[in-house]
Amino acid sequence: MTTKCQTKNIAIPTFKSITNHPVRAELISEWENMLGHQLPTLPPFSSFWDELPKLFDWLEGKYVFKRVPSFSYRGDEDRSWTAPPTVQSWGFSFPLEKIRYASANQLCVKLGYKNATRIIEPYSLRRTKEGNLLLHSITKNTGEHRAYRVDRIQSAEITDISFTPKYEIELTASGPLQVLPAKRTAVRLRRRSSKSKGLAYQSRSILKYIYECPICIKKFKRKKYDSKLREHKDKNGIPCPGRTAIFLGREY
Repeated sequence: MTTKCQTKNIAIPTFKSITNHPVRAELISEWENMLGHQLPTLPPFSSFWDELPKLFDWLEGKYVFKRVPSFSYRGDEDRSWTAPPTVQSWGFSFPLEKIRYASANQLCVKLGYKNATRIIEPYSLRRTKEGNLLLHSITKNTGEHRAYRVDRIQSAEITDISFTPKYEIELTASGPLQVLPAKRTAVRLRRRSSKSKGLAYQSRSILKYIYECPICIKKFKRKKYDSKLREHKDKNGIPCPGRTAIFLGREY
């Protein structure tokens, strides 16, 4: 940082200098307007600002970030498995990528599970030896450690409630997560006549693939299985930088 500031011929910033900067008041008042449209959920300004003293102390060699412990592996969990960093999520009504975003930004999630909701701190994704994915978390109001079967999660909503990690956050690898779909009973069509064949063909022709931009949360319906996004705008008409969508499911 020192070398870059010297190259730019500017003073090395300190926490005191930015605290007393006249633009700070404008930053606070415009926090939502400047960044709210670019993120699924904007972390509160206080959670960002409260971390800066540690950052500047670290830059000056006065602070060493303490590593928090990770969750212990359960006996039924596969220790050799880690969450894939760059493939799409499959077969769920909610994008698991939202939970990763919340985890990376230390925001709690309102989780729907077994027809009830609870506020959780998301930390880790593990896989059991039977192939089930588990989301490890801490319940916000009780501090209880819970692991949820991913294929049984009914909804996930990012909140603006921030948290200080008590355990290592393991959901911050770049790119979407791969999530296998819940097991479903296969349905076979009987081909009894040319008429039934025509109906089957017609059904396939109107199949739509549903995608969602993880940045602006805008949904797209496509005839082909393709997660690439072209230039588009968010709900406020502002250009969105998102170029890779999350697969949500199919519809006819």
